[in-house]
Amino acid sequence: MVKHSIEEKLSDYIDALNNEQESEVLQTNNDRELAKLMATARLVRTLREPAMPEEGYPRRLAQAVAGKIQKEKQDSPRQPVKSPPKSIKRILTPVAAVAAGLLMLVFLNWLGLFNQDVVYAMDKAVARLSSYHGILEMRTENAKGEEWLVRRVEIWSEDDKYAIKNDDGTLTINNGQQKWQVSHEKKEVALLPLLPDPARSNFDLRDEAKGAKHYPHIIAGSELIAGRKTTKLVISPPGGMEYYLWVDTETNLPVQLQTAMQNALQTTYTFVALELNTEIDPQIFAYQVPDGYQIVENNPGQLVTTIEEAAAISGLTPLLPKQAPARILAFQDRIVLDYGDTTIMETFSEGDFELSAGASLGIAAGGPLEVRQERLRWRQNGIEIQVEGAQRMELAGQIAADLTIPNAGQNLVSKAQVKVSVDREIVEADQKQVDRGSSPWQLDPLQVSLTFVNLKVTPEGIQGEPEIPMSSFKLAMNNSAEAVVEVADGPIRRVYLKRLVRQDETGIWSVTGYDPR
Repeated sequence: MVKHSIEEKLSDYIDALNNEQESEVLQTNNDRELAKLMATARLVRTLREPAMPEEGYPRRLAQAVAGKIQKEKQDSPRQPVKSPPKSIKRILTPVAAVAAGLLMLVFLNWLGLFNQDVVYAMDKAVARLSSYHGILEMRTENAKGEEWLVRRVEIWSEDDKYAIKNDDGTLTINNGQQKWQVSHEKKEVALLPLLPDPARSNFDLRDEAKGAKHYPHIIAGSELIAGRKTTKLVISPPGGMEYYLWVDTETNLPVQLQTAMQNALQTTYTFVALELNTEIDPQIFAYQVPDGYQIVENNPGQLVTTIEEAAAISGLTPLLPKQAPARILAFQDRIVLDYGDTTIMETFSEGDFELSAGASLGIAAGGPLEVRQERLRWRQNGIEIQVEGAQRMELAGQIAADLTIPNAGQNLVSKAQVKVSVDREIVEADQKQVDRGSSPWQLDPLQVSLTFVNLKVTPEGIQGEPEIPMSSFKLAMNNSAEAVVEVADGPIRRVYLKRLVRQDETGIWSVTGYDPR
């Protein structure tokens, strides 16, 4: 039998503490010295997380203390060992105890005990959470540091039921049995599929606790969020980009989430108000149609247990990732695979594959891949597939092995035979106009190319229908920052464009070059 070191045994014991398996380890331990260390670990485990100045501090402190002790040993002349007087012992004993305790504290924190303490406390707090009512704000920030409020919603949540009210009064309700949306503006009640709602799945208290528990994470300090003292966690999903979670130190529940910067955009979800385990009026989750409102049934679909059942209802045989879904919903001509934070929708391919305005262009199954925010869309074996959510890259890659996301560093515009000079001040002014809602066509590289090419044909301006129609323009490449448009007719065969002000879906396109025919 291999004899493990005290350090290994202590590390295993700390892991057992974090996993609530303390009794099993204690029963197998007969080492008195190790038992003392374990007792100290249990004591430290009950403490709150100490505030360390910065990452790596515990390691540096331990090394400094050890180096100091070693230096004093080397500098001190060797003397015969004598027992110190009792008075000296009384002084040395507490000092040694404090030093040993400090080193133990550093060592335990170095092993990640306190990091785990925040996450495990959050996990326990979520387990005790039966309901909550809060106001959630979603804000987006671009790479230039510009921030704006995207939406603000009111949320009621109880077990598997929830209701979400938008600023315009639109109310979305899911009572676990059915889901519907009440629009007071249209005076309609729309029956919806039982799918995760973006306002809930993007930042749900229960889901965030699970993610933090299973992913590597570190504590990055403390901050005041919406009047609450919080601990900031940096969470690093394997194969993904790190994101941030703020945990209320009083309730041990997450109150703010900040996503990684993707496509030059970063989103922050903040509970600016939150009531926990509060009594919620059951009428909120009761299905009822207000007087004078029309019912609109948007094909809510059926929950099924097998892919075979889904295929029989929908009429199509879906392409499946290796990972099994949590739920399967079947519709006529459509199947939805629900993974909690991600959904896959598959339908029959119809007509030409057209990219949405502002989307980037990648590759999947040997054909075009539309990349837009957290959504991927492509066609494969006669089926159109759309994957949306946190696990989109992993799940999409399990279906299309050649999945390739556009690379913003390709420098496409350098290949243009004729360079086009651009006035930066004019572009920035145009961007501000588009931000205010004017000239939205500048967000579409095809529309910008159509205008540029036709002004080459008719410099005096475009009167009525353009000489070179939109059907002659085709998006060849788009990596979100740059784009190439091919033209079938006219004096120009290829147009090169670039987002000069903002490299995301809100940035306008400018022509920076072209290839003559």
